[in-house]
Amino acid sequence: MGRTGQYWSHSLIAPEVKPDVMVTAKPLSCGLPLGVVMTNEKASNVIKPGMHGTTFGGNVLASAVALEFLDILDELLPQINRVGEYFRAGLRDLQAKHNFIKDVRGHGLMIGVELDHPGKDYVLKGLEQGVLFNCTHETVLRFLPPFILTEKEVDQGLKVLGRLFRAYKKPKTK
Repeated sequence: MGRTGQYWSHSLIAPEVKPDVMVTAKPLSCGLPLGVVMTNEKASNVIKPGMHGTTFGGNVLASAVALEFLDILDELLPQINRVGEYFRAGLRDLQAKHNFIKDVRGHGLMIGVELDHPGKDYVLKGLEQGVLFNCTHETVLRFLPPFILTEKEVDQGLKVLGRLFRAYKKPKTK
């Protein structure tokens, strides 16, 4: 919710997809225990009282946090898009310098960098230098920074990534 620079990722699809049912949890309540099922009218007519239960229903604190988050998300979306594009542009600059970077992709602050080799070592070395990210599918570095990330913080992270990428030594083939 909001991470891609839109309220919901389905808004990025053209023509826009209108889901019948959507679920969300942690993002809506900023990590507190809250789950939500949203439906259009057609789907809501199928779900009758007693057909759906909840583990986290009725949590007053989580609900209050969710309402506050919704109030500020509109203000955050432009920053998420601006800083996300700034981050991807910096990663594309690194890609131009390192031919082992196959792809830079993402929307908002959901960013992936695909490598032509495993990325686990970058994650471990990045953590040692104060930059937190992970690796999925063995070769994709995934960045999911906080919504309040600034360009200055992006620059700090890109500096570390630049050092890590420059240190890469391609394995010798036999």
